[in-house]
Amino acid sequence: MKRTIILKIFFVQLILCLFISCVKANDRKFLGYWIMVGDKYSEVIEIKEIGSIVYVKNRDTEFPAEWDKAKATLSSELRIGSDNIPILIQLSEDPNKIILHTDQYELNWVKITKSEAEKQVKKVDQYCNPDFFIGRWQRVDMEGTHEIKKKGDTYYYITDQYTKKMTYNAFNHILSCDLGVGVIPFQRSGNNEIKAFGMNIYRRISP
Repeated sequence: MKRTIILKIFFVQLILCLFISCVKANDRKFLGYWIMVGDKYSEVIEIKEIGSIVYVKNRDTEFPAEWDKAKATLSSELRIGSDNIPILIQLSEDPNKIILHTDQYELNWVKITKSEAEKQVKKVDQYCNPDFFIGRWQRVDMEGTHEIKKKGDTYYYITDQYTKKMTYNAFNHILSCDLGVGVIPFQRSGNNEIKAFGMNIYRRISP
């Protein structure tokens, strides 16, 4: 009788150890550095484990993640601009690829090394500095100019008609302006070029 109880306890402990190791093994497939597929100026996301807790980090902000073993997903958040956006990260069949889900998007990400991640961060910081937008801009396919100025930490969109405060999304590298009837998003597209709505091209005519 005593031996039977000992054997049962042993098997229960063995099953628990196997279960925990299985969770940890799957969990660790997420760990590492990730960039978005097809975006050469993608922000780097780091998924790391501290103690028994997994965190998702972008830039200097990190959030704890919840592991769902049955669905092989991680639930967490990302800091995008001034907002915390809920995300769901799903493992791909390829251990070096994940799918990141938000309410609006389904994005493919690929794993990179720590060295590659450090180089990527430097490249993004150099190319995507929001001060690049400062200056006077001319639309190439029609008449009309606007100016972007910075006062303190705030950017302003200035035309002959109005001056509007702008906001910068550091995750997507978009400087946008709410005109009241709609939002104009600007993104860098060249050395002296920006695009509005991803298609209207403006070129710098003065700093």
